[in-house]
Amino acid sequence: MRCLIFVFCAYRLSVCNAQLAEVKEALNNSLHTGLTEKIGNFSIELLYHTTQAQEKGTNLIISPITVWTILAVIAEGAADQTLTQLAKTLRIQPRLKDITRKDYQEIAKWLQVNTTTVELQKLNSLFMDEDNGPQRDFIEAAKGYDTHLIPVNFSNPDVTANSINNLVSSVTHGRISHLLDSSNIINSKLILTSVLYFKGQWTVAFNSSYTRKQPFYDSTGKQLGEVNMMYRRHTYPFANIKNLQARVLEIPYGKDNRLSMLIMLPNPGVSLNEMFYNFGNESLDTIFNELKVSVDEYSDDEIDCFIPRFKIESSLELTDALKRMGIMDLFDERKARLPLMSFFPVHVSRIIHKAEIEVTEEGTVASAASAAEFSNRIGVIRFEANRPFCYLIIEKVTNTIAFGGFYHTPSLF
Repeated sequence: MRCLIFVFCAYRLSVCNAQLAEVKEALNNSLHTGLTEKIGNFSIELLYHTTQAQEKGTNLIISPITVWTILAVIAEGAADQTLTQLAKTLRIQPRLKDITRKDYQEIAKWLQVNTTTVELQKLNSLFMDEDNGPQRDFIEAAKGYDTHLIPVNFSNPDVTANSINNLVSSVTHGRISHLLDSSNIINSKLILTSVLYFKGQWTVAFNSSYTRKQPFYDSTGKQLGEVNMMYRRHTYPFANIKNLQARVLEIPYGKDNRLSMLIMLPNPGVSLNEMFYNFGNESLDTIFNELKVSVDEYSDDEIDCFIPRFKIESSLELTDALKRMGIMDLFDERKARLPLMSFFPVHVSRIIHKAEIEVTEEGTVASAASAAEFSNRIGVIRFEANRPFCYLIIEKVTNTIAFGGFYHTPSLF
């Protein structure tokens, strides 16, 4: 039997009325379970292998947390080598599943935001054949990852495809209205979907009257094309991180500083691939600590920030990237062991991930031990993202990478 698993993410920007006291206290006592660091390490590895699997120069958007969540749910139904490989890649211990689910629930509650300036919503669903349902233990375990189980009739592919597409469309406010065709349903018995929707306004918006057409270069200084470059002078958190060989700028969303975008710009002459390889030896905690030093020591220093307007849409087949990360048996019809997910043998035929992002003057729309150097902080600092860079959308209480990607190839958006 085939089992198609679709992982989907969409990202988008909007406005927020948050309970500021609770959020400020949470940020002051940021949630750092062992799981947050493990998910962070998984996210960085997934971003690296996904971009390596793409054609050189391809712009990318992905939601690592949605992929981690779906695989964690699958691990609850797995056994033997299939479970061993999933557990190693996800950085979890099969004998401590109860603790993992509990820690995940602490993280998940911060991935729900609905205010006047920021909206972040998620939905995980398992569509299962009415005649081939998972075992009760698996159903209960899936609930620990906020995964809703929805019985459907796989013998009617058109109806099932419409049900899934309608659910995804409603969560993404119509931005992704068509995730799969009825042909994807044939021979399927289980379909998992994970949807993440983000809409956020910058805390301090860019002024569109300052947006200008500017050249965009590669890491060697060769011009690749042009972008519509936005500009804003503000006291942004900024760090020059030596071990990363990059400058990092944080641009906050909303009124309560719960979510922000990190722009990681390689130093001149350093490729984006080299910088991101260095990132694999760092942690988000380290980067945020350096940015905090920046705020504490240089809170009055202004940054001249130049970043391009951009829009990226990605429709990704993640199977190869996950195989490179060590998940092999899950995709093998003869070796996959998912006894708690189905009464009959099933395997994962492919994992599809769809995402999009728009970055404009108003905000972002999408439908997922180093030393800081401050010796150059005299007067206004110029941060100009006019060459390939990495961007991450971070939920700051948990340091969760909601969305991440790379901007390689310029376009006039």
